[in-house]
Amino acid sequence: MVVAAEPVTSVDVTSADMLRDLDKTLDERGIELHFAEMKDPVKDKLKRFELFDKLGQDAFHPTVGAAVDDYLSDFGVDWTA
Repeated sequence: MVVAAEPVTSVDVTSADMLRDLDKTLDERGIELHFAEMKDPVKDKLKRFELFDKLGQDAFHPTVGAAVDDYLSDFGVDWTA
């Protein structure tokens, strides 16, 4: 799942807890949580809430297109066929 996070301007304790719970729920179902276009100040907040490292550097992409390209590459999907 890719969240287009460009409109997100901040993260507070409540939203950090929700993201932690969402990541756990998705992980239990074999679904990866990724973010695209997240601003650096928001990433900094995730680091303070110890979520950035838990989610992993690979979960953050500069654009939605880059997130899709990484998925296609990681899972060997031939999109051109």
